[in-house]
Amino acid sequence: MPIKVSVTLMIQNYLSVALRKLAKQRDYALLNVLGLGMSVACGILIFALIRHHLSFDTYHKNRERIARVVMDVRTEVLMPFAGVPAPMAQTLRAECAFLEKTAMCSGYDEMYVSVVNPLGNKDKYKEEENFAWVEPEYLDILDLPLLRGEASALAEPNTVILSEKLARKYFGDTDALGQTLRLNNKTDLRVVGILHNLPINTDYKREILGSFETLKNSAPTTSGLDSWAGARGSNYCFALLQKGHDIGELDRFLSIIKKKYPHPESPDLFHYKAKSLLDLHFDTEYGFGISKKYLWALGLIGLFLLITACVNFVNMATAQALTRSREVGVRKSLGSTRRQLFWQFMFETGLIVAASLFLGFLMAWLALPYLNQWLEHELQFDAPSLMAMAIFLVAMGVVLTLLAGFYPGLMQSGFNPATALKASSDVPKAGGFSLRRVLVTTQFTISQILIIGVVVVSAQMRFAQESDWGFRPGAVLTLEVPELFNMNSLQEQLSQISGVKSVSLCYQPPAAGSNNQTGVRFDNRPDGEPWLANDKPADSHYLETFGLQLVTGRNIQPSDTTREFLVNETFIKKLNLASPDEILNKKITVDKITAPVVGVIRDFHNWSLAEPISPIAIGSRAEDYRTCAVQLNPGNPAPVLAQIQEVWERHYPNHYYEHRFMDERMADFMEAETMILRLVRTFAGIAIFIGCLGLYGLAAFMVTRKRKEVGIRKTLGASVSGILWLFGKEYTRLIVIAFVIAAPFAWWAMNAWLEDYTYRISVGAGIFIISLLATLTVAVLTVGVQSVRAALANPVRSLRSE
Repeated sequence: MPIKVSVTLMIQNYLSVALRKLAKQRDYALLNVLGLGMSVACGILIFALIRHHLSFDTYHKNRERIARVVMDVRTEVLMPFAGVPAPMAQTLRAECAFLEKTAMCSGYDEMYVSVVNPLGNKDKYKEEENFAWVEPEYLDILDLPLLRGEASALAEPNTVILSEKLARKYFGDTDALGQTLRLNNKTDLRVVGILHNLPINTDYKREILGSFETLKNSAPTTSGLDSWAGARGSNYCFALLQKGHDIGELDRFLSIIKKKYPHPESPDLFHYKAKSLLDLHFDTEYGFGISKKYLWALGLIGLFLLITACVNFVNMATAQALTRSREVGVRKSLGSTRRQLFWQFMFETGLIVAASLFLGFLMAWLALPYLNQWLEHELQFDAPSLMAMAIFLVAMGVVLTLLAGFYPGLMQSGFNPATALKASSDVPKAGGFSLRRVLVTTQFTISQILIIGVVVVSAQMRFAQESDWGFRPGAVLTLEVPELFNMNSLQEQLSQISGVKSVSLCYQPPAAGSNNQTGVRFDNRPDGEPWLANDKPADSHYLETFGLQLVTGRNIQPSDTTREFLVNETFIKKLNLASPDEILNKKITVDKITAPVVGVIRDFHNWSLAEPISPIAIGSRAEDYRTCAVQLNPGNPAPVLAQIQEVWERHYPNHYYEHRFMDERMADFMEAETMILRLVRTFAGIAIFIGCLGLYGLAAFMVTRKRKEVGIRKTLGASVSGILWLFGKEYTRLIVIAFVIAAPFAWWAMNAWLEDYTYRISVGAGIFIISLLATLTVAVLTVGVQSVRAALANPVRSLRSE
């Protein structure tokens, strides 16, 4: 019992002394709490982000046994492809004995849904990446629970299952079962089931699941359901393996499928393989483009920020050591042991860390909506997340207290009482100034690496925005063409609007996320070419509308069917022709259509700058037009846009109107870079701010340590500039050393990042000079106030204090 009382009294004493000291040294406490708090906030957000991505699709009951079939397309090289031919699931179901279930899922980027409301009016919705045709087994394989209805009902044509959220969105409080919705104003589907709302940590977010059987009654798609000649990128085949079997067995069986059901024209074109569902979230080739290396890089940045905040604490704590040396001497003279003093200092550190954890969690909570907006995520601090967060914060608190408090506590508690009571200026030397230099140099190194990252990502984005894409994106807007029967009338009436310069009907604009890749045969060559071409159906106004330039030959003639082709310069290079003129009037076969080439156009980017320019063939083919491109004249676009909408809605009154400027489409290509730039800028800003706090601590230490020296120098006639250089040379030396360390690492890291881009900037000396100058500027601004104050101080007071 007495021991418990003494421990309680000791803790109370530690607490009262710590609170009194922190209240007395408010600036010191505030800077430490702010620095640690910001680094903790970043750590929390990064922890939440990493935890979120690592949890993707782990909730499926049979997750270890679920596989997805993908394929490589063999051209000049193997091209990874996420989709497979439509008959794959049916074939595996019939012929592969060790598969428990298989299912096809054919997703669509956009789908227009219309529902008749209780008032008899039609409500129209545009659903993006939310619709898929699926087989009933899809729900069983992915363990998707139904609130109402049966998955087996999807075996019937013209049926659909909706999520609970969408059922309420379309039908309100009315019972959705048995209701009808219409897709693209063509296909009626009856609601046969209501699905539980999907969790946010899944890559398979389709909430409108239409019956795959419906496709068999759709004339344009019926033939493709049994064809092994091609595949859509979003044609996914899922397989559930029986217990005791692994993906390697499925891989071997897919080799048999390739031989038994070859591509009809090129038997070696498709190579099938199986991928585990759990691996696809981090698979950049067949999955969803999230690389684990970015997550680990974020984790490393978070760790660096925590370390730099701890370094700040150590720097400022040791800088404050002189002011506490007399306190240590008195306490030791009165009988305090080094151990007791050590734990007193650790207790003070613990209070600062506790306040920092609270502040950091509050900052993270407030910043979460902005992070979700930047990353287009749905991170949330729900009950499971808060439980994991609590464990993370406790662990972080213990580690931070040890990292930040151990060295200062050990150093300050070890002062000799006789020397400490003299308040000698030599006392802080026990702190090891060289170690402090190492720590601050580490901060500068991290800051400069992040600054270089910001400059490189910004330069690459500016390069992409200012690059010549080979066509004119400005003042061109695109409209959907939902029905083909009156699109010529739409084009004609749009062309008559005074603010419209030209109108083109096409499948896709020059640069698009969706491109049809197909085989090519040239002239009289016996075999097809060992590469694929980008087939772009478009009318004769395509070149004028997008500003594409002819190199040789002429434009195609107006036609609804393919009678002539235009090809690009890359097409000529792939054919190994000496000049563009050699292909004129020669016949090529593209997507089973044979026609002569009448013109060669200058190369343009048909993907993002990360991808090389493809061989491209352009020919008229009205049945494949899905887009209407409108080039506007210079001037105020508002009245013109209103007229365009009026004309479009007059032609398609039952459809959903939406237009997009090409500039917006181009921005989509830079979406990932924009996200990375925001993150790097944010973390670089935080790292620089925390580094400034470290500089402040170092400056405070140097001013205190050199107070007597400055007084003597000024007495002997030293100028203010000379005193400033006395302090400035130390910072300059540390920054230069940090730059020498940071530059090679940053050069390697950013070149590795740029390797993902076919068209990219070079990391030149200018980028590194900007980083060095930025760091020097920040250092001067941070320590300038204290240095100037020390240089202007009265030397009599400085010497009298000694």
